[in-house]
Amino acid sequence: MPLPQPTKILYVDDDMDDRYFMSLSITETGTNADLVCASNGADAIEYLNSINTSDLPALIILDLNMPKWDGTETLHYLKKQPHLADIPVVILTTSNSNADREKCALLGASSYYTKPYRFDEYKQIINSFGSILAHS
Repeated sequence: MPLPQPTKILYVDDDMDDRYFMSLSITETGTNADLVCASNGADAIEYLNSINTSDLPALIILDLNMPKWDGTETLHYLKKQPHLADIPVVILTTSNSNADREKCALLGASSYYTKPYRFDEYKQIINSFGSILAHS
């Protein structure tokens, strides 16, 4: 299911290459999304708390393994804030751990993906975001 157009997405990941692949994937899928990136959870929280609620992203994509605030700390914070709690959060990480999956689900993540090794798999993940937003 395609994303509603246009859509603002916040991608939180400390890896510059992963941020580039996400941006390129959004472009190549023809998704009309405004991608805002943060390199860690603390920067993401600062950004989210500095903008008007009308400018909040429709979706947050969150890595787990980051400096400062990691993904689980960030997810926990997001879901405790009334103005942020309803934003769907997708976990996109290198971790295959069932414990990480379960913890993120308990904290309120909408979905959990392991980072792909192939570029085409990024595009498949992008294409799944529409159904996540439809259920939020």
